[in-house]
Parts: sequence; C-alpha cells; structure tokens
Amino acid sequence: MLKGIFKLMIALPLMVLMALVVTMNVNINNTSESIISGDDKVDQTLVKELRGLKKALDQHADTDMQHIFPEGYVFFNAIYALTWSSFLEHRANNSFVSEGRAEMHKALLKINSPTGRAPFNDELSLPYGSFYNGWSSYVLGSKLKIEDADIRDKKEMDQFKQQCAAIAKAIQQRTYPVSYYGSAWPADVMVCVASLSLHDKLFTPQYKDVIDHWVTEVRKHVDADGMIPHAVLPADGRAREPARGSSLALMLIFLREIDAPLAREQFALFKEKFIDSWLGLTGVREYPKGVSGMGDIDSGPVIFGFGGAATIVGMQTLSLYGEQDLSASIRGTVEAMAFPWQTADTKKYFFGVIPLADAFIAWSHSGMKTRGAEVSFVRFRIYSVSAFILLSFFFWMLVKSRKS
Repeated sequence: MLKGIFKLMIALPLMVLMALVVTMNVNINNTSESIISGDDKVDQTLVKELRGLKKALDQHADTDMQHIFPEGYVFFNAIYALTWSSFLEHRANNSFVSEGRAEMHKALLKINSPTGRAPFNDELSLPYGSFYNGWSSYVLGSKLKIEDADIRDKKEMDQFKQQCAAIAKAIQQRTYPVSYYGSAWPADVMVCVASLSLHDKLFTPQYKDVIDHWVTEVRKHVDADGMIPHAVLPADGRAREPARGSSLALMLIFLREIDAPLAREQFALFKEKFIDSWLGLTGVREYPKGVSGMGDIDSGPVIFGFGGAATIVGMQTLSLYGEQDLSASIRGTVEAMAFPWQTADTKKYFFGVIPLADAFIAWSHSGMKTRGAEVSFVRFRIYSVSAFILLSFFFWMLVKSRKS
C-alpha cells in the first residue's frame, strides 16, 4: 500500500511536467488575431488583454498590487493608461476611442488621488519624487497627445505644463532627482525627461536646452560598460548599481523620444550584453552576460539569468528599435512561459494572479510595431520532445512496475 502511494506521488508530478511541456509548445506559436473595425485592423488579442485589465481594476487589482509593490497602485494605472494610448494612436474615429479616453481619464484620477500620492513624499526637491512625477506627467501628456487640440481640457493642459516646469527645474539642479529620500533611479527620471520631450511635441517647444544639458550629464555618469546605471548616488549621479536588463529595457523605450543618438548607443550595448537564449528560447537577462545576481522587486523572478520584467518589457524595446524577429521570438517565449488563459473576451497570464504582469505584457504588445517573421522554435521543440520522451519513459517504468 505504502509503495503504491509513493509511486503515485512520483507519477503525478511526471504527468504535470508532461502536460506543461505540451502546453508550452502549443502556446509558443500563438499569434495575434485581428478583426476589421471600419478601416482599422484591430489586434483582437490586445483588446482581450485590455478587457482583462479593465475587469481586474473593477475588482481593485491596483489596490492589491500596492500591497505587493512599493508603487503598485500608480504603476498599474499608468501602464494600463499607456496601453490604451498606444492602442488608440492614429485611430481618430475607431469605435474604441471613446472607451479608451474614458479609461485613461479614470486612471489619471486614480494616479492624482490621495491614494495615488500616499506612498510618495511631497517635501522632496521635486514634490512626490521622480517616479510619481514621471509616470503621472507622461500619462497625462499621452492622453493629450491622442486628443485633438480643440477638445483638450484646459485644466489638464495647465497641470501637464506645471509638472513639466517642475521637472525641468529639478533636473537642472540634479541629474537624477530622488524618488525617495536618498534613493535615485535613472529609469524614474528618464520618464520625467520624456515628458519634457512630449511637451515640446504638443506645445510651443521650450525644453530643448534643458534636455540637451541633461543628456550631456547622463553621458558623464555611465557604468563601467558605458551603460546607464540601474541606481545612482543622488548627490553626484555616480553609479551605485550598474545597468540591469529590467531598467535599461524600460529606459530605452523613453530614451528614443529624448535623444536618438544616445538611444542607439545604449541599445547596441543592451543587445550585446543582455539579449541571450537558452534551450532555444530568447529572453533578456537581468544582469549582463557573465554576471549573476538574484531577483528583487524591480526585476521580478530571475530564472537561469533571465529577468521576468526585463523579458516582458524587452519585447517592446526590441520592436521599437527595429529588431522585429527578436521581438517575435521573445513574444513566443512569453506565451510559452507565462501560461496565458483566454475566455471569450479576456486574456490573462500567470493564471491571472499577477495583474501587474498582465498590464506590462499588454503594454509591450501595444508598442510592437510589426509582428516580425514566423519563428519556428526548432531547437526548443527538439529539447521539448526529448524531455517528453524521457518523462514518458519514467512514467512507463512506474506503471510497468505497478502492473508487475
């Protein structure tokens, strides 16, 4: 009897692993569906992801994420709004426009609410810090960007201009204003400066000199490999922690709007140091090749050196810089490893238990310009078949032994 229970305890995990191998190989080539809405092709998969996020927010997922991540409430609403912004760009009369604008407006109200500001300190040199100012101003600017000039709200325009003025003043005093007392991260400030660049596209340009000076200072404070650091010393901008995949992938999305030459230089280093493959799957390393490290709240899980956040954000980064095939490969990796779950009108990943991950995946999908070539994943399938045969052999041995 005990021997039979022991064999069952071994057989069940083997069956689960075999099912996972099959599921990953089915999911890896999931392609985006499209429907025709007027003259627009609509990414139906992205629509399902937005619907899933909307339902999650109705169930207060942003509040839940705040209990897990230091900026989870603001981050969730900001990424959700930016996904709508990317989705609606160049769609003037699409049936989703009114819904998307309404959802962005709701997200902004939450970001600007006492609950949104609660984790941040208003006594910093840049009130509420770089993280809050960067994301709140960029989301607001992105909403204004997709609206015709004659329907923009004057209060929102004034708020955006005031935030940009505060950001410009802060980055002239210090290259990397803090997000919290004594702690500064270039990625937070990058979003701030992208807001200044967005301002000059929407309104009378006035921040070019400020941005150029800031870029010059950034070039002076790179890490030993010439990359923008993950964390810096607030007083002088020197690297406290060298570049990491999660933050550099994110910064590159915004840096291309700020300074194209610096963006191209940093992207070349990013591609060289962080893009890698394992067992036929492409991903983004959290630490540069040859460097090992643990995961943390910024990186998410780090598995065999590949960062969860870095890989998810990286598929958008690679697409924006013209690497469509690599981007498509990473998209396949995410589909295989994140275990998507679809219903008739929603799509979620990781069984829906990490809504913030769903938000970042949807945002990355919204920023992918083209789908790239079909990826065969031959190496991964060879490894998968080998693993399945090996697991099946062990399972057969258990069954055979039990029958005997």
